[in-house]
Amino acid sequence: MKRISYIGIALVIGLILVVSGCTGGGTSTTQATTTQHSTTTTHTTTTEHTSAIPTHSPSSTHSTSTSSTTSTTPSMTETYTSTTQTQTTSTTTQTTSTQTPVEEAFWKYAWKAAPFEINGKKYLISYYKYKYKIQPNQSAPIYEYIIEKSFEKTKVHVYGQDMSGNKVDIGEKEVYAYKTVVTPVKGAALDDVLTFTIWFVSNNSQAFIYPWDVLWMGYLSPYNRDKNFVGMEFGYKGEKLLITSPLPYRSDLFPYFEGNQEAFGDIAEDLCYLYMGWVATTTFGIWYEWSDVNVLIPQSGTWSDMQGHSWEWSTKPDGTVEFSGMTFKLVDFQWKYKGTAEEVSMNGRGKFSPYLPLPIETEGYFSSKDSETGKETIIYAYLKLEGLKLEKVGE
Repeated sequence: MKRISYIGIALVIGLILVVSGCTGGGTSTTQATTTQHSTTTTHTTTTEHTSAIPTHSPSSTHSTSTSSTTSTTPSMTETYTSTTQTQTTSTTTQTTSTQTPVEEAFWKYAWKAAPFEINGKKYLISYYKYKYKIQPNQSAPIYEYIIEKSFEKTKVHVYGQDMSGNKVDIGEKEVYAYKTVVTPVKGAALDDVLTFTIWFVSNNSQAFIYPWDVLWMGYLSPYNRDKNFVGMEFGYKGEKLLITSPLPYRSDLFPYFEGNQEAFGDIAEDLCYLYMGWVATTTFGIWYEWSDVNVLIPQSGTWSDMQGHSWEWSTKPDGTVEFSGMTFKLVDFQWKYKGTAEEVSMNGRGKFSPYLPLPIETEGYFSSKDSETGKETIIYAYLKLEGLKLEKVGE
């Protein structure tokens, strides 16, 4: 199984805590149980959040440095077929036995915007809508937003600036456009619809997965040589800010800015929150645990490196959900992680479909303690998928 290193986890938490400044190989076991599971109803559960901090602590029960996987043999179903042969003196009944195959599904495309397969056909997500909650620390309120994301191939007019600050027209270019619409339910300062669109020369899956990249300013650095970023446009309360980069087309010019660069300073805190919960959710490697286990039967597993880093997880089939005119089987999941040395702990739960890249619902707590001050910061994040559009690749 693919595994995220605990160093990577520490880096993720470190990044989260930096962002929160806006507001002041081990042992493993896997167990599988086969059941006959019927998924005939639509079942998506919205979990009510309370401010109470979970007391779950992952446990480590292994003492060797080897990994092992165990599973129970799928149950055998006997099918009897009667064949009657009429003879003068006797009747013979023939009985045959067959095994019913167990349906398999693996979550191979977790948090990826690459083409994925459904019934042998390739699809891309062209639009999604999430209900999103974020609590940046245990004493802060819970902020809520509706986030809608879409992408398309389009054309945009690109400009640059010369050494004297003169505007240079580079012309209209074909780009991949990733548009995000944020509607605040309860924002920190955001009280109207915010839109931002980012353009790239070629497909950029991270631009589609994240609402936006808080580190996007790096694209405009004089030292940046990324020739994929074309530009970005913000829109809020009638104000617009346009930024275009000439680098993909000319290396002798500087980025061009147009609009009120101060208009979006008041919502910087909200922009931080839009990114914070997402990076905590999408970058944690627990998702990859389910890329090579059959999640259509109940599964559970534990992992430890015997140095204070461990996690445990479980999955079980749980109903269906419908998007874009298709029905998808759901899997309920739970997980916990603990990094003793870094004083980091996490736990989460939710639902995903092994046939879709985006989780249907997920919430989690991400806790870290400052080694010098002893202060603990707990971040809460919640996502629920409320809309999804699929498009066949090549159509």
